Amino acid sequence: MQSHRTRHPRGHAFTLIELLVVIAIIALLIGILLPAIGAARNTARTVVCQTTMRGIAQLQTQYTLDNRDYFASPNTSSLQYRILRPGRPGNAPAGTQLLFDTTSTTPTSIMDWMSPLLGDTLNLSPNRARRTYQLFNNFGCAAATVFNDNIYRPFSAPDGQQFVDINNTEGYRQVSYLAPTSFYYNPNGTPISVTQGSGLNITITGYSVDLGNGAIPDRSYRQQITRIGVSPGSKVMFSDGTRFASIQLGLDFDPNVNPGRFGSFTESNPIVHGSTAYGRQPFSSNDVQTPANYQLSFRHQERMNIAQWDGSVVTITQQEAYTNPNRWWPSGSRWTDNGVTPESREFMIEQQGNRTDARIH
Repeated sequence: MQSHRTRHPRGHAFTLIELLVVIAIIALLIGILLPAIGAARNTARTVVCQTTMRGIAQLQTQYTLDNRDYFASPNTSSLQYRILRPGRPGNAPAGTQLLFDTTSTTPTSIMDWMSPLLGDTLNLSPNRARRTYQLFNNFGCAAATVFNDNIYRPFSAPDGQQFVDINNTEGYRQVSYLAPTSFYYNPNGTPISVTQGSGLNITITGYSVDLGNGAIPDRSYRQQITRIGVSPGSKVMFSDGTRFASIQLGLDFDPNVNPGRFGSFTESNPIVHGSTAYGRQPFSSNDVQTPANYQLSFRHQERMNIAQWDGSVVTITQQEAYTNPNRWWPSGSRWTDNGVTPESREFMIEQQGNRTDARIH
């Protein structure tokens, strides 16, 4: 009896052309999807950053409620430390850093307005170097992903070795947020009277670095939320910003308790053409790496997040940041037209109209 052999259909193999077509389709799909994935990741980082900023803004508002409308700033929450080192900014004397190394809410430097807000709520370290690390790395912008190359003159701070050790082992991320000096400093070195526990009254000079660029607040201006202006929801409490990328040293920050200019927490603003964080022609142009300086600040696809004095957070374009000065100064500030962007100059000419002088709205 003849057996029947079961026949199996012969399988069909891919030809070389078919394989190349499949590879081309996969490559095309990857090319289409990757930008979308990247955009989605950037959008997520922007949203996370906005959430962080909104929380900080709410804590600043709470601070004003607890302190007679005054908000945390170099001339308020850091004032008791300023008494020990009055006058122009400069390096603090040996031992002074110990005063900044006591509690979670103690400013890490005279310019630090963040620790007084976040210290207790987020259980920050009492150690100054570690607290700085937490502010930069744990509570910074989700898109601030670049690490500092160096620390600026670390051993001019007596505890500088602690900063060096952390930077070498863990790394400090770039500075995330900067507050505009126009709100956080006093106009033209306005005197501040301070009464100490013994009843002794001391008068010191209010911080007012470079306030002549762009606009000058009225001499009666103080760091109170009621002095901000008629529309707090249109004024910047703080914004994305990193200072600064140096040609010689790369990205760094100043660890001194009394830094030479704005430190790691304050800056002029994007309207000031020479801003080291935002300016296209920074003051120290021989020192600052352009355009890396403003790319680090406009880090959300060439946009920046701004927290406003009503607690809201919005995203604005680079062009918007360079154009409208009303965001960046208290209402009633006198426009000086010094050292400003061309866009803001045109904006203020139109806003002034037929009036004799230009004022911030």
